Amino acid sequence: MIRPTRWAASAAATTMAASGLALVATAAPATAAPATAAAAPSLTWEISQQFDDHLSSHELAGGATEAADGVVTFPDGVGSYDPATGAGSVSYAGSVAGTFEIPMVGTAVYTVTFAQPRVTVEADGDGTISALVSAKVNGGMGQPASDVAPARVTVTTFDAPAWTVADGLGSITATPAWDGVLPEGPGSAALGIPAGQPVDGKAWAADLLGHLPSGLRAHFHASGASSDAKKAPAAFTARATPAAAAAPAVSHTATTSRSGVAFTVSGTGFDGTTNPGDNGVYVGLAEAGGLPETDDMADQSEFVAAAWVPAAQVVGGAFTTSLTAPAAKLERGTSYSLYTWQAHTHSNTSQDTETPVTIDWAALGGKTEPRATVAVTKKPTSVRAGRLRVAYTGDAGTVGGKVTVRIARAATSGRTGKVVATRTARLAGGRATVALPRLAKGGYRIKVVYAGSSVYERVARTVALKVAR
Repeated sequence: MIRPTRWAASAAATTMAASGLALVATAAPATAAPATAAAAPSLTWEISQQFDDHLSSHELAGGATEAADGVVTFPDGVGSYDPATGAGSVSYAGSVAGTFEIPMVGTAVYTVTFAQPRVTVEADGDGTISALVSAKVNGGMGQPASDVAPARVTVTTFDAPAWTVADGLGSITATPAWDGVLPEGPGSAALGIPAGQPVDGKAWAADLLGHLPSGLRAHFHASGASSDAKKAPAAFTARATPAAAAAPAVSHTATTSRSGVAFTVSGTGFDGTTNPGDNGVYVGLAEAGGLPETDDMADQSEFVAAAWVPAAQVVGGAFTTSLTAPAAKLERGTSYSLYTWQAHTHSNTSQDTETPVTIDWAALGGKTEPRATVAVTKKPTSVRAGRLRVAYTGDAGTVGGKVTVRIARAATSGRTGKVVATRTARLAGGRATVALPRLAKGGYRIKVVYAGSSVYERVARTVALKVAR
């Protein structure tokens, strides 16, 4: 499409105005409002009044259209922005070629083309517009002929406001930078810009200026001409599709030993503060088949292991944490899963996930024999009691359970001696102290029997004792 040449300046485009595991009661999730059908993402931009008035013969291609006031619409935006951070990048279709023609003759002198513009916004609000820019100088009017092939260059920069949402699309309206962009100095001199220019540093991006033929650069920086105000980049409005929120997902690695299974858990797509008062997520290992109840602290017993990931550690929706499931708490034949849920109040179910895990039961091993230490720390006599200490350690975690201590006379003539006393004790942290009764003078054998547990075998140890008096 070619727009007829206009000799009178048009009105400027109108600027448009944006650790501990605390398990508590579950609340129903908040429901999002239904999305409306989205319009097509587009970029509307006059480029500049100078482009509109001076390079006034416009050839449009690739679906671009132009309004009577010179505002060009570049359609079919591809890309999206993140509603959470504001970061995004959207490329638009179409092109506009602005040509300066000799009045009344219609001879084209030079042409500058902007094609497939791209609007990029960083999370910190820094924005850029780039485009495939090409230029052609046909010669005449003091301009040597040249032909600059299309290349993507930064055209201008801007401070991005917050995205506003309407009709399913996000929108930003901004006026690109102009004042102080390229101060006079070595940078401008390297581009062949005369001394004293750009006036007040008013310019488009140096990347664009360096790409254009030297004779055309003055249309894109302040040179002291009466038309300088028209050269400033015009305000624009960019529309984009919000990026779909990634569903929370969990991956893991497991290291198995006889003592248990150590999990390294990584999550993506998580939100540590879905609702006010939320603070991260919990990660827990429990029997597969659905997240256990998380109503109160008593529900912790349903989890073999759990870890809290504070919101501050959920960066860009991602986190990594670790937890260890002791062998003593894992039951053979049971299927297990890793679960996540919102901390601390489980205010909603949006962070709920279940990820099945495979337990390497062979590596975990069956029951193992604990290592036992038995010592009489205070010998009994006929007038005072004694003391026996036992300690157990093992590869499957803390040894728990009960020990039985039997004290018998030493065997004589091949006959087993009579049991004179029996004591029992429960291990605490794998240890126990057992009181020994007063014993008459003579020899004894003390047999200590650990009864075993779900992960440890029964084991017996015998020590000799000689009472002197």
